[in-house]
Amino acid sequence: MSTTSERHAPGHHDQPPVRISVTVNDDRVVLSEHRLSGAQIKAVAVEQGADLQVGFQLSVKRGHRFHVVDDDEVITVHEHDEFVAVAADDNS
Repeated sequence: MSTTSERHAPGHHDQPPVRISVTVNDDRVVLSEHRLSGAQIKAVAVEQGADLQVGFQLSVKRGHRFHVVDDDEVITVHEHDEFVAVAADDNS
């Protein structure tokens, strides 16, 4: 998945590319798709300079709680979603 080139939906060339602004460990990350796996979200975040490693455990804030997003789990991402990624052995 490339984050440097913006994609248009097939047959919808007049629509602007998707740009979803989220935070990962308080760093702003811009995603180009609404449905991504945990591994894809971490990879984009690392590519954009967020402070994490692809081996970290990712969680997304839903309401007042954080829910783990497995690497192979595909979720729907929304504008302003908050993610945290911590080392798998970090119990904080």
